[in-house]
Amino acid sequence: MSHNPVELRNVDFFYTANDPAPGVPPAVGLEAAEGVTQVFSDLTLGLPAGVISLVGQNGSGKSTLLLLAGARLFPAQGTVTLLGIDTREFLNAAEDPELEERRNELVSFVYQNMEFETEEPIGELMEFVYENGFHRDKNGSFLQELRGTLELEHLLSKRTQQLSKGELQRAIVAFSMLYGSHIIMMDEPVFALEDYQKHRVFEMLVDFAARTGTSIYYSVHELELTRKYSDYMALFHGQGMVEVGRTEDLYSKEKIEEAYQVPMDLLYKKEGLYRESLLKLSRQKP
Repeated sequence: MSHNPVELRNVDFFYTANDPAPGVPPAVGLEAAEGVTQVFSDLTLGLPAGVISLVGQNGSGKSTLLLLAGARLFPAQGTVTLLGIDTREFLNAAEDPELEERRNELVSFVYQNMEFETEEPIGELMEFVYENGFHRDKNGSFLQELRGTLELEHLLSKRTQQLSKGELQRAIVAFSMLYGSHIIMMDEPVFALEDYQKHRVFEMLVDFAARTGTSIYYSVHELELTRKYSDYMALFHGQGMVEVGRTEDLYSKEKIEEAYQVPMDLLYKKEGLYRESLLKLSRQKP
């Protein structure tokens, strides 16, 4: 019996241009359907416990895999199990508050470019999330630790809509740890941060995972954040192929160049361009 928190078995997943609900296979054969993007076909893999980084080209399926693993999207064929539970049990979570709470206890999600407005300042929100979250043992010193390490102390009286993109990302990371889910999924959670802040965030996430037994799955475009902080990698080779293994085994120049189809030195330049495009996109949002 596998002990992986997330298991995918023979998973097919599609996006269709004419269907607002992704994951539903077209009525006609895939080859004959127009506007169908096949992301995964007969994908079988396990995502182990610990700190796992998803690595690969833009559009290779990293965000989709996180959403499938986090029971936010559902396969057209095959099964995804989350801590032993078929994710289809959570199909109606958006309409059923009790079901949504049950799902969120298992897994919470930090979306790419996540933004929201609040009436309360983030200091009050942090306390509320911690008090009403899923941690069994609560300690006020943890709140203080997060405020200091994530440089939030001078922002506690501000609302989320008053924060810069980097400040908001640090606050969201804090919320994710305060909430206390068994698993945290994080899609590009630190692209707006200064370099030293990115390392502080991941140092804290790794320590938090070790202390609490929480598994953290994250995607980032900076390979150094994978090499230094992940226990395992999920390396996306394109065309729905994903290879999972220990970071010390998979992280090599040859493997990464094979996955990205570009030399390593050019890859670092592409990382910088992608981060700039994300920041530009976030600034254009109303």
